[in-house]
Amino acid sequence: MASVNLVVIVESIRAIMSQEKDTGFHLQAIIAVAAALGVKFALFLYCYALRSKSSQVEVLWEDHRNDLFINGFGILMSAGGSKLAWWLDPTGAIFIGAGVIIAWGTTIYEQFGYLAGKSAPHEFLQLIIYKAMTFSEEIDKIDTVRAYHSGPDYVVEVDIVMGATTPLWKAHDISQQLQDKIEVLPNVERAFVHVDYETTHTPWTGTPKDDVGEKRS
Repeated sequence: MASVNLVVIVESIRAIMSQEKDTGFHLQAIIAVAAALGVKFALFLYCYALRSKSSQVEVLWEDHRNDLFINGFGILMSAGGSKLAWWLDPTGAIFIGAGVIIAWGTTIYEQFGYLAGKSAPHEFLQLIIYKAMTFSEEIDKIDTVRAYHSGPDYVVEVDIVMGATTPLWKAHDISQQLQDKIEVLPNVERAFVHVDYETTHTPWTGTPKDDVGEKRS
């Protein structure tokens, strides 16, 4: 896409510098582009209604939006070049080519960040921390909170600290309920909640035999 529009820009600059004048009014071409505009507009409205449900549909919506601008502006510049001033046509082509390169460059940069696992905004992380800290009195601390993109939505990881004597059933139920609460937040695709009893994560080096001996003494 960028290469094709770069060629258009170069050819348009060459046409302006050499003053190549094409003042013919090509009615058939304008009618064909106008018909394509009508189809693109219908697809634009359809994708606009569904764009929040899928990142692929949102990209298609952006593509149709860009095509409406490009084709509409192209018709105006083509008609203006044949009826008003010859240089309007190549000048319009330069603006269109530059606009397409910038628009798609921005989209590619944004989508690449989503696919690469870009971190969620600081405000969203603060929201997750608040939700976890105020969820249950059994939660002593929040050890780690991570949230990163998996496509347009987030994957959230939360490490919570509970008392070492907390029963297994209670630790499981609280962590599961917290996970469910996080997953209903907007733009959260999946949440993982890990429970620990301390924050150093030092592996326990004892053995069942040592534990029995301690209990007997």
